Amino acid sequence: MSHGVWQIIIRIILGLGATFLIIDFSALLLLGASRSIGAVIGIFPCILLLGYAVFMTRVNDRIIAIWKGGGAGRLGILILAVLFVCGVILFTIESVLMCVYSNKKAPDSERPPVVIVLGCQVRDGHPSTLLQARIDTAYDYLIEHPDCYCILSGGQGPDEVISEAQCMRDVLVSRGIAPERLYVEDKSTTTRENLKFSKEIMERENLGDTAVIVTNAWHEFRAQVIAHDLGLPCGGVGAPTAWWLLPANYLRELLAIVYQFVF
Repeated sequence: MSHGVWQIIIRIILGLGATFLIIDFSALLLLGASRSIGAVIGIFPCILLLGYAVFMTRVNDRIIAIWKGGGAGRLGILILAVLFVCGVILFTIESVLMCVYSNKKAPDSERPPVVIVLGCQVRDGHPSTLLQARIDTAYDYLIEHPDCYCILSGGQGPDEVISEAQCMRDVLVSRGIAPERLYVEDKSTTTRENLKFSKEIMERENLGDTAVIVTNAWHEFRAQVIAHDLGLPCGGVGAPTAWWLLPANYLRELLAIVYQFVF
């Protein structure tokens, strides 16, 4: 195929991809389906990408002209190119780690690992789509491992009528999980607090010394890194994420990983 045909194909792919993400992010924000900062931040580069797809020829010609002009313009292009490559490398490394940690066996121990389910948004007393996926994953694991205790971790946000932990407990009990297997941690507001307070419950109740963290798969890597930093040996079981929620939350998590390791 000719260069012109390939350019048209690339423009169509970039344009459709950017348009889909803009619609997805906007819908999540307008409908209140996600409070993820990823949806807010993600809109702007997608708008730029869409503009590039529409005006690709003009933009490329302008870039070539600036490059040929040398000086500060060429330096600026080089800096942007380096930042772009670094971003791609970082994105790739983080993505691989998120996949590796999404289903990681807990370290061997004399006692079964404690299941720690990390909270997520509750809507009108019912679990959000993300939280429901975590509950379903925890339920399956608890059924398959009847000797495991479970800590449900998540406080009550200003827009929630009950704590995330209580919501999870209510659902699991209604589905037949014995209440004596479940412990509620309803004070935490961050992932670090989720794990810190859950570890304290494990020690106070003598439940065990290892854990299996249940959260969405894209969240497993950061959660397990925090757990190890707190001295809690653990593995993880990643819950699935609805496709329309994945882009915003995935982007948010990439930014959160960078923030955690930098600050």
